[in-house]
Amino acid sequence: MSSRLNTELLSGLLFILIGSLFLIGSLDLSFGTLRRIGPGGFPAMVAVGVIIMGVIVALKGIRMGTAGEALRINPSRLVIIIASIVIFGLTVRGAGLLISVALCSLIASFASRPFRPIAMGLYGLCLGAACSAAFILGLGMPVRIIGPWFGY
Repeated sequence: MSSRLNTELLSGLLFILIGSLFLIGSLDLSFGTLRRIGPGGFPAMVAVGVIIMGVIVALKGIRMGTAGEALRINPSRLVIIIASIVIFGLTVRGAGLLISVALCSLIASFASRPFRPIAMGLYGLCLGAACSAAFILGLGMPVRIIGPWFGY
């Protein structure tokens, strides 16, 4: 194997790093029990899932060697992804979770090729509905599905 890094390996390592940081951050919080998950339980479970996914992706990258796509960083796409996350943070309280997730997905779609805004908008609405069901209805998070900016 060449010493040249590919996108699969770097993506896997990035997932492992992010998952590890979130796992470390959740260790200060109470995990609770299986019947009543504490504030640190869910982030820890998600972090472990991200770490496992990172290991799988990194191993795939190692197996591929340099056969995969060589590393290229496109700064404009990176700025678009970061902007979508910032917009989500700025709008989630006022617009609600459903609208914020859909907006985040739509903005992030500007970084993909081919650009499909209608498909990504619909995907964002479905993802927003799933997030609303899981986090608001399922876990009881104090966030509105549709926020006060829209009169709800």
